Amino acid sequence: MTKNITLALDADAAGDEASLRAVGYENTLDAEVKVIILPRGKDPDDVIKEDAKAWEKLLREALPVVDYTFNMVTSELDLTTAKGKSSAVDKLLPIIAEIKDDIRQAHYLQKLAHLLKVSERSIEAALTRIRPRPGRGRVEEPKPEVATHLHPLLSSPIEEYCLALLLQHPELKYRQEGLSPEYFETSENREIFIAWQRSDKIESLKEGLDSATHEHLDSLLTRNLLSTKIEQKYAECALRLREKFLRSLATKIEAVLALEAQSGGRAADLAKLKEQGVEVNIQLGEVFAQKSRRRSEQRGVRSP
Repeated sequence: MTKNITLALDADAAGDEASLRAVGYENTLDAEVKVIILPRGKDPDDVIKEDAKAWEKLLREALPVVDYTFNMVTSELDLTTAKGKSSAVDKLLPIIAEIKDDIRQAHYLQKLAHLLKVSERSIEAALTRIRPRPGRGRVEEPKPEVATHLHPLLSSPIEEYCLALLLQHPELKYRQEGLSPEYFETSENREIFIAWQRSDKIESLKEGLDSATHEHLDSLLTRNLLSTKIEQKYAECALRLREKFLRSLATKIEAVLALEAQSGGRAADLAKLKEQGVEVNIQLGEVFAQKSRRRSEQRGVRSP
């Protein structure tokens, strides 16, 4: 790459999707894209007018977009835990998968493996599951009509039912059921839930979402729901989402353990992974106990 392009982004826009778009620019233009994060509420003209030297400093310190994304993602995670490592892979690997240049892609695969203290083989295996690349060839993006047919297969009925309850019944906002964004595996549903947490009204919620999610949001808002026992349904729904998340996390920990054992991982790392697996299983046990209590209560019999 001989060309350099610098993007000036505000902090709110510099997320995962912006990073994916920037990697797309790199591929199309055969250029390295760097990122400047502007002070909140200011554009480049404001910064230059106020302090030209500050602007020059921002230019000097601009990071390649993938490096910036690594810093941003990993700063919010505990990379000593299986959960943190899994989240880092979920967020960073799709971006690495989009890098067209094989050498740069290999560099970032190595960087991710080093940060997570796992074998490169395990990261490469995860990359293959995201985007199979036989002969290092690129996989063609699905056509719109194909993507439309795939949507029902990629949707999550329990996630969507829970969101429909929350969106149609504002009183549920103050129910403490421990619902977390990470329980929503589908990205559209997760974005809508986060926007719902931050918004007081549906109108402002919609303004904070990418227009691509508006149709999905509208379908949730107009979904037919029975208006009885809403709080009970929400509590059960939140519990099922927690169970689904913990089961998925337990499976990921088992997979990382197997890969680390095969590649001769350090005994201390293996012990920590096993400890985290035990903790997840304890949390799953608590979920099962809650479900059992709820069933007993619904039958009119209190468990001890």
